[in-house]
Amino acid sequence: MTEPLSPVGHGDVSWVRARLRAAPGGAVAMAALVLVTAFLAAVMPRAVDGYENDALRDTLRQAPLADRSVTMSLGVSQLSVPEGGEALLTPQAVARTEGTFQRVVRKPLALDKTQTVYGVRSADETPAVDPGLPRPTKLLPPQATLFAQAGLAGRTRIVSGRLPRAGEDTAVVEAAVTDRTAKVMRLHAGSAIHLQDSYGSALTLRVTGVVSPRSPQAPYWNAEPDLRAPTLITVPAKPPNTPTFYWHFTALISPDATAALLRLHDGAEVYWHHPADIAALTARDVPAARDRIFALNAGPDAARLQGLTQQRGLTVEEHGLADLLTPFLRERAASQPLILVAAVGVGTVAAVVLLMAAGFQATRRRPELTLLRARGIALPGLAARLIGESALIAVPSAALGLGLALLLFPAERSALSLVSAAVVVLVATFALPLRALAAARRPRLEQREDLIAVRPSRRRTVAELTVAVIVTGAVAALRHRGTADGGADVLTAAAPVLMALIAALVLLRVYPLPVRLLGRPAARLNGAVLQIGVARAGRAPSTAALPLLAVLIALTVTSFGGSVLAGVERGRDHAAVVKVGADARVQSTMGLALPEGLDARVRRVPGVRDTLGVRVETGQLLQATNTRYDVLIVDPGRYARLTRYTGVGTSFPAAALADPGHGPAPVIASPRLARQIGHGTTTVYTAASAFDVRVAATVPETPAVAGREFVIVSEASVHRAHPGAVSSATRPLTLLISGEHIDGKALRAAVRDAGARDVQVLLRSEERSAWSTTALQSGARGVYLAAVAAGAGYSVLALLLSLMHNAPQRRALLARLRTMGMTGRQRQTLAVLEMLPQVLLGAVGGILVSVATVPLLRPGVDLTALAFSTSTPATDVSAAVLRTDPASLLLPSAALVALACAVLAVQAWATGRRGEGTELRIGDRA
Repeated sequence: MTEPLSPVGHGDVSWVRARLRAAPGGAVAMAALVLVTAFLAAVMPRAVDGYENDALRDTLRQAPLADRSVTMSLGVSQLSVPEGGEALLTPQAVARTEGTFQRVVRKPLALDKTQTVYGVRSADETPAVDPGLPRPTKLLPPQATLFAQAGLAGRTRIVSGRLPRAGEDTAVVEAAVTDRTAKVMRLHAGSAIHLQDSYGSALTLRVTGVVSPRSPQAPYWNAEPDLRAPTLITVPAKPPNTPTFYWHFTALISPDATAALLRLHDGAEVYWHHPADIAALTARDVPAARDRIFALNAGPDAARLQGLTQQRGLTVEEHGLADLLTPFLRERAASQPLILVAAVGVGTVAAVVLLMAAGFQATRRRPELTLLRARGIALPGLAARLIGESALIAVPSAALGLGLALLLFPAERSALSLVSAAVVVLVATFALPLRALAAARRPRLEQREDLIAVRPSRRRTVAELTVAVIVTGAVAALRHRGTADGGADVLTAAAPVLMALIAALVLLRVYPLPVRLLGRPAARLNGAVLQIGVARAGRAPSTAALPLLAVLIALTVTSFGGSVLAGVERGRDHAAVVKVGADARVQSTMGLALPEGLDARVRRVPGVRDTLGVRVETGQLLQATNTRYDVLIVDPGRYARLTRYTGVGTSFPAAALADPGHGPAPVIASPRLARQIGHGTTTVYTAASAFDVRVAATVPETPAVAGREFVIVSEASVHRAHPGAVSSATRPLTLLISGEHIDGKALRAAVRDAGARDVQVLLRSEERSAWSTTALQSGARGVYLAAVAAGAGYSVLALLLSLMHNAPQRRALLARLRTMGMTGRQRQTLAVLEMLPQVLLGAVGGILVSVATVPLLRPGVDLTALAFSTSTPATDVSAAVLRTDPASLLLPSAALVALACAVLAVQAWATGRRGEGTELRIGDRA
């Protein structure tokens, strides 16, 4: 009599070893699957951290030094500090304040101490009244700013003369100038500069030397403006066409001579510039770092700083680094929910594939497990053996995948990668034991488990209804909350996955109906291929639910990613055409009419197809509501064609502008302005004169203006109201140009040749290129595409696993049919027909779910922060929303069907290359 197997002990180890030796191919395949899954799970958070950190550091490197610095300042003058002001300006006092600031600064605000720049400067520009200094405009003398910055000797080379020193007479101060300043301002060692402000305060500078910066790009020479070279400053004047200019330059004095700056009326200002430590600041530290800056400006840290230094006027500017981090946070908040959608999608597909692999193993090993139970093994003992077998494969494979991820993708933190790899280990270790224990818990007779034969239980119905409720809640939450503020959680991020899940449940419920309907006409046909194929399709195993779910999720996440990218591109295109109004635009900037003949010259520019002159008079005021609006004088028919061409706004009702010949002129207005005008009339003032109008129709937006209220009136109505108006009062101020690939250089040359002055030339292609993808947006897009590709790979793997699981029975069937005389082409057709309904179910279901996902999730997904960078924001009427992308909708589904058909055809062909006896014996053993 056979002894019962012991639940634990040395036999377990021997049994596990025997099992691995008996099926080394399956063990290696499972190990590879776990390795890849663990690698991807560990890489995902590190890749996100990597591109976010790279984007942050790229943003900091490209920003000017002042924009990536935390600046502290202290104003000192005889008014603010009547006594003892000189003590606050000494090098020792400035250095002590810097040390106190460094003690107050808290992590994670990372500042580069080696690049700190501090010193003292005159609080305001002071006129240099010497007649020998250059004056671009005779009315304005040059303006000078004095700087006493620590470390001048170590950062300069003396070109001539010597460095300045402190003297006893505060009315005369020694100074040095840079070589570029000396050249422009005509200075040399020995020159004298007399400064005198409007209050009568005077100061004399003696130039003792000319210096050259050792490292012109260092923060020392770029923290303050105009330190290296003078700048020509423009001052608006009246009339506007005659601006005036003056030179602004700096002079460098000794830090020990700063007391002389108090002789000036505005006194001196002490400054400290602290550039961010680019290498130490990470993306996850940005919110806390910004809060630290705000705390230094007007929080507890500010109070502590002032208390330690005893300087109440000491302030930390809230601009600079804080302003740079705020738009980065906004873009990051917009990209994170979308990345979470991809992560949940690919993670779910990977989990489904692992469960599939375990389920297929349990199904294949059911006779073995039944025999073990018959020999007396207890469920705990069986679970221990199966867990040991699975862990022996999963743990080393996952550890190797985790190690590769940590090695190939360095990042500052690894906790999330460890947790992700651990989740993969748990799923891979316990999936097979749990599935096997559920099947071997109690003996049961072998019976068919086809999708058509199995009737759903009450538990399954309740579970499906629960999932439907969860999906409804997730979609409603996403539509209500949205992702613009980064508020999406795992539930809302899982909305596409949950929609795919509910679709899979519905399709599995519906699947038997079309198969039964196809079976009836197929039974009446003479050929056996279609009849057998439909019959075999109806006997699809119930385990097809997991492959279908994997395919649906992958297709949904893929199409969602395509919708995101399509929405970003469409949003940028729309914003560009709204801003320009056409493919190109020539508009007057000073309110002067465009010259006659410009239209004809522009038409000869390569790429120009059509032009339309529009008179846009801005700054009109509706007195009743104090609303500003623009008046557009157009040719209705041609303007309607332009509106259709650009796609800006709805169809333009040109007939509404038909001039009746008497009474108020009909106009088309923006909706808000139309509501304010009402059903009565109002008076519109133009350069020609004033005339009464009434609102005949409304349009939400129009090509000629963007983001403003407007009134559109026909040229005929204007000429009827003012037949004697001069031509300059009715000629176009804006020329809208349409055409493909307009030559911008030739267009600008044509405008110049026509004699147009004070005009602006805009090209839609140039505006579109201005909204280029930032480093953060590019990184998010790359990670999303990688996640989508991984999800697609797992869906293909799920399909292949399903086909391989049924391959032995399929080969046996084809071998039997070959013995009955069925040809090779017929066998290939039969193999395809057998699985084609299931594959089409997944492909068509994926398309339907994807089509439904976009409109359902569109109100809750804001892509504006991903489409438009903060440096070139979108117009007020532009936005980026999800758009259905036909390519990402159809191509993955078609590729999946083609792959399945190819694999099935190859399997049928391979069956014919082997002997019938071999295939039948394999089928019997299977």
